[in-house]
Amino acid sequence: MGITEVALLTILPDGEVRTECAFVNPERSIPPKVRELTGITNQDVRGQPNWAAWAQRFHDLAREHVMVGYNSSGFDCVVVQLQNARYGVAGTEFLYSLDAKALPGVAGTLTNAAAAFGLTSDTAHRALADTWLTARLVEAVAQKEGLAVLDRHLGAKPKMGGGAGYSPRAAREEELRAHLAEHGVLPDLDAVAAVHGIKRSTLEGDVIRLIEAGEMSWVVLELVAVQEFLAHRLPTAIESTWIGEAEGKLKPLMLFLEAEAPGGLDYTQLRIAVAKWREATGKVL
Repeated sequence: MGITEVALLTILPDGEVRTECAFVNPERSIPPKVRELTGITNQDVRGQPNWAAWAQRFHDLAREHVMVGYNSSGFDCVVVQLQNARYGVAGTEFLYSLDAKALPGVAGTLTNAAAAFGLTSDTAHRALADTWLTARLVEAVAQKEGLAVLDRHLGAKPKMGGGAGYSPRAAREEELRAHLAEHGVLPDLDAVAAVHGIKRSTLEGDVIRLIEAGEMSWVVLELVAVQEFLAHRLPTAIESTWIGEAEGKLKPLMLFLEAEAPGGLDYTQLRIAVAKWREATGKVL
């Protein structure tokens, strides 16, 4: 999922506050769930500049400003770095960042964390509204703990757990659940995988476990064009390749299908299609 909206709230040394908000063309269709959650439509972003218009700006901001966000060290900053690299601006580093989620007494989604400090927003899931809510949350923490708490937490990351009983996989799965609940869509899996130092396929495995447990729908991982292709071709592939010891295995299917498949076919998409085929046919192998 590409970036659809960007917002900046800049506080100058003299106390002046400047705001900026704009749509960004993600160069792909916005998923229905995201349109429902944010109110941002394909028409809103059509004709708007893509991320190339923002890449150098954020590259410079990352070096020259204290950048404040919510769960920004684990998501937003990484997404900006990946987007910048995709659009030809490499080496973006956030030298001075403050992740509000790492502050004392702050946990959960932005909405829940803010509510714990008596803060609400009438326009959740929109860039500028969430930016203002984050700023008010940071201000509330500073009022409670003292301004020095902000200096102490520069560069800090939210605690992910640890000690007896801590499971990195469980922590990742909880992060995926929280993001889906807050935004109606999974986070950028490449970004999250980079934060955790794992392969994207490992993270997709986490998502698949949540799907199989009934906590998510297959649709969160589906690539529409690939699934349409597989819905048409998978039965023939199964009939042609699932013979003898090859029965039930994905690799023979991949070898049969990959030459004519559209871009994006991988074992995750194949696993989704096979699960749908089993559900439709009632076959368990």
